Amino acid sequence: MAPLQEQIQSINERLRAFGIEAIQEVKMTDKGGNQIGQIKYGFRPQYVFDSVNEVLGPENWRYELTKEEIFESQAVAEVRLFLKIDGDWLCKGSHKGQMQIVKGNVGDAQKGAITDAIQKCMSLLSIGSDAYKGLLKNVYLQGTQRTQPPAPQPKTKPASKTSQPVEPPANQGDTQATLPKIAGVTFENRQGVIIAIGEHLFDKKELLKAAGFQWDKTGKTWMKQAA
Repeated sequence: MAPLQEQIQSINERLRAFGIEAIQEVKMTDKGGNQIGQIKYGFRPQYVFDSVNEVLGPENWRYELTKEEIFESQAVAEVRLFLKIDGDWLCKGSHKGQMQIVKGNVGDAQKGAITDAIQKCMSLLSIGSDAYKGLLKNVYLQGTQRTQPPAPQPKTKPASKTSQPVEPPANQGDTQATLPKIAGVTFENRQGVIIAIGEHLFDKKELLKAAGFQWDKTGKTWMKQAA
């Protein structure tokens, strides 16, 4: 079996490889749900315990609950951590953990306090040390930014199936052949309506009428429907 120091290094490398998946925000709140103190970032307990079991083996470590207290809003537990080294059990020390009581659920708070105490005991071995060095905040925040869904794009109204396609200008292509050739006058196709454009069009009204154009009083233009 590899030396303990190498095993601990393997555990930490395994935890780092999980990235944001293994990291959680830790917030403390008062009875009213208001945040107390700073937000902390730590490894999720199950990832730590799975990594320890994978490297050390579940049969080579254990803990003992030495003290437990229940207060008005939190549970506190003290545990001792033991490691089996060369067949002998070594006590690495004890630590206290705490967990808030939410909606009167004392049982969950007790379990959370024990879990917190075990993780703190493991920190005495430098297991999960990135959390206690404050190195997880940037990993968590960067990972959160990458996993956020893209900003919604503004919806565009689909074109109506019954709408007319945009026609090419009347002075292009075969359309030109269907229009009269009048000096100083050009034509535009505006969504199926051909408009005569030029100066002194009233002087050329007879030519325009002969080509099927009519005077539009509202738009003050000579126009006709496209073929």
